[in-house]
Amino acid sequence: MPSPILDLAGITLEVNHLPRGIRFYTQVLGLDLLDADEERGVAQFRVNEAQTLTLWKPITRQANDSRLAPLHARGASHLHYAWQIQPGDLDRGKATLDEHGLPWTEIDLGTPERPDPTVYFFDPFGHGLELRGINLADERRPTYLPVPVERPPHALPVMGLREVALAFADYPAMRARLPRAYGLAYAKEQEDRDFAQFTLGPEPEPDGNGTPRRWLYAWDPQVGLADMFGGDHALVQFYARVDEVLPRVRAEGLPHVLEDGRLAVRDPEGHIFEFLPPL
Repeated sequence: MPSPILDLAGITLEVNHLPRGIRFYTQVLGLDLLDADEERGVAQFRVNEAQTLTLWKPITRQANDSRLAPLHARGASHLHYAWQIQPGDLDRGKATLDEHGLPWTEIDLGTPERPDPTVYFFDPFGHGLELRGINLADERRPTYLPVPVERPPHALPVMGLREVALAFADYPAMRARLPRAYGLAYAKEQEDRDFAQFTLGPEPEPDGNGTPRRWLYAWDPQVGLADMFGGDHALVQFYARVDEVLPRVRAEGLPHVLEDGRLAVRDPEGHIFEFLPPL
């Protein structure tokens, strides 16, 4: 049965200083600021026509989003996530990071026959970012294919969000629950560590080598890659056939909020998954 999950819609990051976060994501990433409310501790950016990135500053006794208050939603801490970039822009990206004084690490995730160089760096709050080249002509296409974006000359030429990596303390339970409770398409598991990959699309597909598909990575908290770790208590948004996810969530008995066609669910590990209807 095809997965009801269609694509990655957005992520929320927890920060301890909202103006500093706004400066970083506008100046280094070149994102368009859609809304900023220091009283609520929230800033939202447009990544592209289908994706957003949100910053939340925790404020005691106050919900950043009243709609999600019943689920005790928080932004992710030390989240690892990736940006899609054209392969030819990778060197420009490294030069841009140098100009901003940001250290970076390059790792080739491909093979000698098909290199897949990837660049890792951190934002000011410990979130681990990745630049991953994608082939826009690849037949493995996401629901919402990114297009090149004209960013400011001082910013990274990112096109879209590629992946998000979450930590799960009970890895075996997660491995069974994510397909059962939400319909996520399990793609594969790495042989040498507790690291599972889920394709954010109707069918599981191989990762890597330029695919523009989007991904959810789920791993044991002690995995780490390039000194990065999966996020805790994350808030991640997916495009999905919500009417197919809802019965799964109800059968699982998970706390959830359904409003205006949007379904938000609290996973037993504390992550909040929000499922949005297609655009």
